Amino acid sequence: MAIVIPSLNPDDSLPAYVASLRALADWPIVLVDDGSDASHAPVFERCASATTGVTLLRHEINKGKGRALKTAFAHLLSKHPSLQGCITCDSDGQHLPKDVLRCAQAMEANPEALVLGCRTFELSHVPFRSRFGNTAIRTFFALATGRRFLDTQTGLRAIPATFMRELLDCPGERFDFETRMLLALGSRPMVEVPIETVYLEGNKSSHFNPFRDSTRILGIVCGHILVRLGRFTAVSLASFALDIALFKLLYSFVFAGLSSFRLALSVGLARIASATFNYLLNLHFVFGGAKTRGSLAKYAALAIGIMAASYLLTSALLSASAFARAHVATSKAAIDLALFFASFAIQRLCIFTHSRARALDN
Repeated sequence: MAIVIPSLNPDDSLPAYVASLRALADWPIVLVDDGSDASHAPVFERCASATTGVTLLRHEINKGKGRALKTAFAHLLSKHPSLQGCITCDSDGQHLPKDVLRCAQAMEANPEALVLGCRTFELSHVPFRSRFGNTAIRTFFALATGRRFLDTQTGLRAIPATFMRELLDCPGERFDFETRMLLALGSRPMVEVPIETVYLEGNKSSHFNPFRDSTRILGIVCGHILVRLGRFTAVSLASFALDIALFKLLYSFVFAGLSSFRLALSVGLARIASATFNYLLNLHFVFGGAKTRGSLAKYAALAIGIMAASYLLTSALLSASAFARAHVATSKAAIDLALFFASFAIQRLCIFTHSRARALDN
């Protein structure tokens, strides 16, 4: 295990914080000076000299938190090839040593999992910008990843060495890297450890710009959602084409000699085959192999529910609006388009989701 601390222009409390982390265990600490100005050089020197086991790495210019983390990962993987993983901490002292230790213990119990130290944003002393930004972003994260994160922006993370290697090639050089890390998680297990929510002096030492950085992060997550939605659309169109082709084959050739049930058999078998095709492609191609228990039954129930909703909503609209009655096809198309997006959201949030291991003890 090792500790990684990226830092830009830290205050004088950093040496004491590094010493408190070093006192936890005999773990190496990698401190990355991400292009701080010259006036802060003595702070880093005191960190390196105050205790043993601290390695100071420097960027000549500010390259961003993501690049600082990658610099530390590359150093650790090179110098400590048998490393189990590392714990990343922010340099402002808001990740308490006791919580760092709890995250390390969670990794030891779950060696393949990404461990997140998660804050509670409902507390009264949490700045509004932090509460609002995290709530908005984690809502979009659920649509993008099928996971319900408690804290998407936490800097306290225990990262397995295998994942550290993958992250060296992950895009993102600044605060967006931590977002891309969660998007790259895939089916890897995740553990969330509740930690104490600390904001020193209103979090004024943070270099996170609530508007600029939140907008950038939100854009990355929305881009991820659009990619999934594009795949979802392509699979839906392919399933529709398969349904029509199978119906034609069954009706014109396979059941051509039947005098009864010809239409019902052709429609039913074609729909079963195309629905199975749609389910499998959504599972593996659209949503990355994530699924809840009983996902096939839930998917079938959703398909029936969407069909019933289309009929009921179209009937209601036609009854209520003369314009809708004059444009029946357009009205039904608008309803079906809305239900298409609803189906995507329901499948992502309720059917094709990743399981989550969560440490609840405090």
